[in-house]
Amino acid sequence: MQFIGELLSRYDSTPAPKLTTAQEIGDYGERVAAAFLRRNDYRIFYRNYRTLRGEIDLICRYKDLLVFVEVRTRSNEAFGRPAETIGDDKKESLRYAAQRYLELLKRDDIRYRFDAVEVILNTGQIPVCTLIPDLFA
Repeated sequence: MQFIGELLSRYDSTPAPKLTTAQEIGDYGERVAAAFLRRNDYRIFYRNYRTLRGEIDLICRYKDLLVFVEVRTRSNEAFGRPAETIGDDKKESLRYAAQRYLELLKRDDIRYRFDAVEVILNTGQIPVCTLIPDLFA
């Protein structure tokens, strides 16, 4: 029997396969980001939390914080850094989805923040992840 950590560890330490669609790249990038976060002491609670007005890629705990993580994956940086594509509309939908999640917990004392993980996937190379803590307030 394999534990989730063992299954995830292969994603951020092995060369990226050839991925052709945006969906494949995004899904693989989320798995890479989850493995990267686990290695950096984040505990993954939820993946792809969806609401009517938005989605949160990963919901985690880091130390005493609840962390809502947006993952941005690109096959290269020809058009800039992946996190540069997180605009005001996306931030607003993340806030909305985070508030819905916090309402489910029925607690007012939870400290939280929004992080981003940039993932660069070049076919045949080890993925490169960059954590951007406290992306916005």
